[in-house]
Amino acid sequence: GSVNLESYVRYTSGDQRWRVKAGQFYPPYGLRLEDDSAFIRQVTGVNFNTPDRGVELGYESGRASAQLAVTNGAPAGAETDEGKQLTTRFVYVQPAWRAGLSYNWNHTDAGDRRLHGVFAGLRTGPLVWLAEADYIDDETLGDGREQWVGLLEADWLITRGINLKATAEFFEPDADVDEDEQNRYSIVLEHFPAPFLQLRAGARLYDGIPQNDLQNRRIYFLSAHGYF
Repeated sequence: GSVNLESYVRYTSGDQRWRVKAGQFYPPYGLRLEDDSAFIRQVTGVNFNTPDRGVELGYESGRASAQLAVTNGAPAGAETDEGKQLTTRFVYVQPAWRAGLSYNWNHTDAGDRRLHGVFAGLRTGPLVWLAEADYIDDETLGDGREQWVGLLEADWLITRGINLKATAEFFEPDADVDEDEQNRYSIVLEHFPAPFLQLRAGARLYDGIPQNDLQNRRIYFLSAHGYF
């Protein structure tokens, strides 16, 4: 019952700056959050449940990192048409901050889908901030739809192995429709009692249109995550 998410071959240059890989892998887009339910991962469709097959060229220097990938455009599935997906990501890193840009274009028989993203990270004392905003132009939805999605996250490493995380998320499902926005707020306590084991306890508040109960609810959860 296992699922193959990534399987590829990779060649790296002698100076470790350039690399090429081919096979099945995660397209290089935005922040690599573990939470696939986050709006920026769920709505964009680029997450750990949607690997794709193709080729990626990457570059790494002391401060800059860039990737360009050409893939089938059929995430977690077999090729369905002649269209391809182009994904690119660039990030510039400094000791206290980082900033990056992402772009994704998926050309399909059903229409084109384009993602435009900016993301950043900042360290201020004991807090580390993460932010991402994405604009989505999706021609596969009816006559076309423009969407916005965003995330702001703060992480506080209370002590070694214990992290407190707070997030605020925003989703605009249709820029042409007023008052359909969705907001979501979370607070999560994460504990690493041993290497490769994470325990989490958290609460999440949904705030959306009043007539939709699923967009207006509270969730409390406990979870254990093993890394292997």
